[in-house]
Amino acid sequence: MNRFYRSWHSKRFKSFTVVYRESDLWIGVNVYDENMKNGVYQSLIEIHSQIRECISRYPKFLVSFKPVDISSESGVIKRMLSASKLAGVGPMASIAGAIADEIGDLLIERYGCKEVLIENGGDIFVKNIEPVVVSVYAGNSVLSGKIGLEIPPGRWGICTSSGTVGHSISFGNADSVTVVSETAAVADAFATSYCNRVKREEDIGNLLNEALNEYVLTVLVIYGDKFGLIGKHELRLIEREKDGVHESD
Repeated sequence: MNRFYRSWHSKRFKSFTVVYRESDLWIGVNVYDENMKNGVYQSLIEIHSQIRECISRYPKFLVSFKPVDISSESGVIKRMLSASKLAGVGPMASIAGAIADEIGDLLIERYGCKEVLIENGGDIFVKNIEPVVVSVYAGNSVLSGKIGLEIPPGRWGICTSSGTVGHSISFGNADSVTVVSETAAVADAFATSYCNRVKREEDIGNLLNEALNEYVLTVLVIYGDKFGLIGKHELRLIEREKDGVHESD
């Protein structure tokens, strides 16, 4: 749910954007191929086509707030179905993360990228060999854009859901709930599930007490001027300056 880090991380990555229908991807890579942008665009068209076809065959795939029992050979649909079952939410709760995962795999496998950062509507896929700091946008909270998570080398999904920002349906009131998992689809689904549970400030502690599992590695909740963090990833303070953004310990 954050866009200002696009310019921040553009100093480290070779970056480009790809937009198709509802998907607005900022992509950073360590090596750039001139065919890469068109390859991503064509893949994005196919991914959206598969999702629309699934919705046409199974309308409940679009509207259900719970996991659905359907079959599909599509990679992105399989990701969404699996993530929704793990988190107990509808398949569409993981759509942005699942698309980011699919494009991340494309860039790694077809183009040999060693580092990839994909932001799709604020939901992030990362494959990194050096640490990267991801900031969190939390709407009108005084903490918005001022704190983030340090992401160590590895392959990660970092996704944020909000009850106060954006067009996505949420049953909670948190300004942001950020989840780190091994895939963006799973992080997206759990971020939705956990944000639904935070309806008041007192719910932060209750959620964090039981948030971690084999799929959820870190959870950061922002509610007004309060935040809670649990998991393996370290908090970083973000400082804005006239000439850019940097993080401090």
